[in-house]
Amino acid sequence: MQLSQIKTFLEVVETGSIIKAATHLHITQSTASSRIQQLEQEINQKLFIRTHAGVRLLPAGLRFLPYALRILQAWQQANQEINLPQGFKGLFSLAIQATVWQQFSQPWIVWMKENVPEYVLRVETDWSQRMMHNLADGYLDIALTSVPHAVSGLISEKLMDDTLVLVATMPLALDQALGENYIHVDWGPETNEQHRLAFPSLNTPTLTVGLSDQALQIILDQGGSAYLSLKTVSEKIAQGLLYRVAAAPQLTVPLYLVYPENHSNPQILNLGLQCLRDLVEYRSRRRV
Repeated sequence: MQLSQIKTFLEVVETGSIIKAATHLHITQSTASSRIQQLEQEINQKLFIRTHAGVRLLPAGLRFLPYALRILQAWQQANQEINLPQGFKGLFSLAIQATVWQQFSQPWIVWMKENVPEYVLRVETDWSQRMMHNLADGYLDIALTSVPHAVSGLISEKLMDDTLVLVATMPLALDQALGENYIHVDWGPETNEQHRLAFPSLNTPTLTVGLSDQALQIILDQGGSAYLSLKTVSEKIAQGLLYRVAAAPQLTVPLYLVYPENHSNPQILNLGLQCLRDLVEYRSRRRV
C-alpha cells in the first residue's frame, strides 16, 4: 500500500469524483483510477460505486475511511517530527474548537513561543469527535472543546464556562433581535439546548454558522444580531459598535481541556495545559 493511493482515495472521497480528484492532485484520470484499483486489490474490497453524480463510498470504503485518515496523519506527523529545524527538540500540537479559536489560539502561541522556544508548534481547529480520535491516536497533544467524548486513556478537565450574550449592531428589542437578521451560531449541543429552551417558539434562523468569528464579521459588515462570547465583544460594545439586547438571557458554553493520561513528555504537556489555565485565570481577574 502506497501513500499516493491513500491520498487519492481521500481526495476522491472529498470531491465525490475521480476526475476532480485527479485535477486536484495534478495527475491524469487514468492514474487516479489505477491507484484506486490497486488499493482495492490490496485490501480485497471494492471501495466505491459509480453513480450518475460521480462516485460514492461502499460499506467497505466507509469502514476504511478512518484508517486512511490516520495513515495520512501519521505520515504527516512523522515527516514533521523527523524534519525538525536545527535546534528544535520536538513538535507540540493543540486543537481548538472553531467557535473559540480567536480567544485562545494567538495568546497560546505567543506564550508557548516565549516559554518553550525549542518546540515546533501545530495549532489547528477541528470538530470535537475527530479531535478525540486524533488525541487517542497521538496526533494531537491537547484539545480544547465543548464536547469531550469519553475515550479510554484521555483525561477531560473542565476549564471554564464561556458567557454568551445577544448583541446587535443597533439598539433592538428582543423580538426584533431574533428576527430575520438573527444569525445562529452553533456553539455545540449543550449550548444549543440552552438556546432551544430559552426560545422554544423561535422559527429556524435563516442563517446558521459554525464560526463565531464569521458571525461577528457578518453582523459588523451587514447588520444583524447573534449570540457571541462576552469576552470577544466587550470592547466593541464599549466602542458603540455593538449593543447588548435588553432582556436577552445569557447562555454559556462549557469548555474542556482533553489530553492523554500518559504522555511521552509530561513536562511539555503540563506547560501547554498551564498556559491555557493561566489565560482563563488572567481574564477572570481582569473582569473583577
